[in-house]
Amino acid sequence: MKKEVFEIFEKLKNKILHFVMKSKKTLILILILIIVDIVLGVISRVFVNDMPEQNATSRWSDKRCAHVSVFFTEDQLIDDNFIKGMEYEFINKIRGDGGVKEEEGNYNSCYSAEGVVDITFEKKPVKDVYTVGVAGDFFMFHPLEFVAGGPFSDESEQKDYIVIDEVLAWNLFGSRDVCGQLVYVGDVPHYISGVFKRKEGVIREAAGPRNTDSIAYISYDSLSKYGTILSGRATEKEISEDGKKAKFGGINCYEVVGPNPVDGLIASNLRESMGLNDRFFLICENSERFKTIPLFTVIGSFGKRSMWTKPIYYPNWENVARGFEDVLALFLLIKVVLKTVVGIMIIVLIKKNFDRREFDLNDFIEKLADKKYELEVKLNDRKRSKRGNS
Repeated sequence: MKKEVFEIFEKLKNKILHFVMKSKKTLILILILIIVDIVLGVISRVFVNDMPEQNATSRWSDKRCAHVSVFFTEDQLIDDNFIKGMEYEFINKIRGDGGVKEEEGNYNSCYSAEGVVDITFEKKPVKDVYTVGVAGDFFMFHPLEFVAGGPFSDESEQKDYIVIDEVLAWNLFGSRDVCGQLVYVGDVPHYISGVFKRKEGVIREAAGPRNTDSIAYISYDSLSKYGTILSGRATEKEISEDGKKAKFGGINCYEVVGPNPVDGLIASNLRESMGLNDRFFLICENSERFKTIPLFTVIGSFGKRSMWTKPIYYPNWENVARGFEDVLALFLLIKVVLKTVVGIMIIVLIKKNFDRREFDLNDFIEKLADKKYELEVKLNDRKRSKRGNS
């Protein structure tokens, strides 16, 4: 019995080896296509993981939550008063219509504007430094890679802190170990809280500013008072009794992360809370944008994606994300094509060999059934003979 079973499987093995040798080139090509598909998937995950500013949900909670960004058009006057009013309406909607309990309705948010400031150390000035004015939990959403020191806190009573990149640290001090040093933003002293290292790459370079230029982060209040806002409409306000004025506004990005018990709840409530027409802002759900269906939407908008009718001054991290969206959408398209080609090749290969009867599965199954029947007959004969002898 064992010998017969062994012979059956030996024949099967030989037929499989014959099939493999005859179809070797096709099978190697299929294997190569599968490996390319896997490699593209790994690279895609590496790209997404290398954008921590798009992955705030992973740092915020392991529960169901969402990270949503709002980008305002440049013609809108978006200042801190507008943000406070919007957040008030948003929280009421989430805890009311959204059904989120007050003890579960904790959110983190931030907002930012962009512009330029002049930074001076011991009469050594650096003009028009690209600067992001931040408020709220900005550095929770944007965890920089600090090589010295760390971020400043929005809750601190002392707002006159600054975070600079390595380029600016070397230009001003010839060193990156400069935390606690005093620099002047405009004519107002600011203390260096931390020095960070910028990520490199073609897309990040194109997203601006160039790697040879500097980046600084200060409070939104400091950018308004001592710098020039470029990211949106601003209006003058008096900031002292002697009539000194500063321009406030220009907020182009607002971000929030929090519980999202229903898909799209945060985004829809933010849209309603702003009280603005859709043509004056863009909402992006960062926690979903690199998944399969949104990337298919990017593929579907090919050719139209560059025809942008909303005058939005995107921050550099959003430019980076949009650049990688295009790359990941292309990877997804290639992966779909690879899977389709592999599937077709396997079907054709099987059909071709079945038609030539080189590997007849039905015949093999019939032979197995015959052998099974023969074995059952032999076993029954043995049982009968044992009973007769007893």
